[in-house]
Amino acid sequence: MSSESTARFARYSVAALPDAAFRVSATCTNGACHYVVLPTATTDEVSQAMREHTARTGHAMFSRTIQDAAVVVPADRAEQAEAEGTE
Repeated sequence: MSSESTARFARYSVAALPDAAFRVSATCTNGACHYVVLPTATTDEVSQAMREHTARTGHAMFSRTIQDAAVVVPADRAEQAEAEGTE
């Protein structure tokens, strides 16, 4: 039994979805501390939680994560139309 496949080489672009909200979280990086700020939509909330944790513990180093939603699309209109079958 054999199978055939066709490889299509196309250029793609990656873009942030303009209507999607960013999500921000943080983790204390001080040794065995397991403090985490759960994802939220604003950096202000995360920053406030980090300040409060530092005031309570003296831990001043955090790893912050900022997440966005992205979409991958063909790099040019002709490739996009071909990919959608709307030539």
